[in-house]
Amino acid sequence: MVSSPSQPPIQGYKVRPARRGDASPIVALLAEFGLSADPNTVTWIISHPEMELLVAADQLDKVIGFITLSHRPVLKTGGRAATIDELNVAPAWRRKGVGRELLRRVVERAKVLSVKRLELQTYGAVNGDLSAFFRACGFEQAESAVFRLK
Repeated sequence: MVSSPSQPPIQGYKVRPARRGDASPIVALLAEFGLSADPNTVTWIISHPEMELLVAADQLDKVIGFITLSHRPVLKTGGRAATIDELNVAPAWRRKGVGRELLRRVVERAKVLSVKRLELQTYGAVNGDLSAFFRACGFEQAESAVFRLK
């Protein structure tokens, strides 16, 4: 487990709220996965009142992973619902607890926000390892369908 942000990191990384200066490193990390993003959008997310963006950073404060949480009031839940929109960890840092700690921190934040429903979205097919990881972190596959406007 990683200690709180005010304490020294354990296992060579720490988790902290994203800062404006993290926008370019986050975009660079996404590029490693063949994904494109705009630093301005990352900055927008960092400052948005209904978004949370946490980063995992190594001992030199280089971003090695991040997670985003969007939350909003929803009529059907009678309160707030939240979605984990992004979870990315640099390949060299996978299987070292970084993704699990980022998820743990977001779940704790959702509790503080009194979220009634927390969902995690993935894009494309979910392989067996990823599915097993999410299940080990307490998530179950939902019976739902997603439709997008073309």
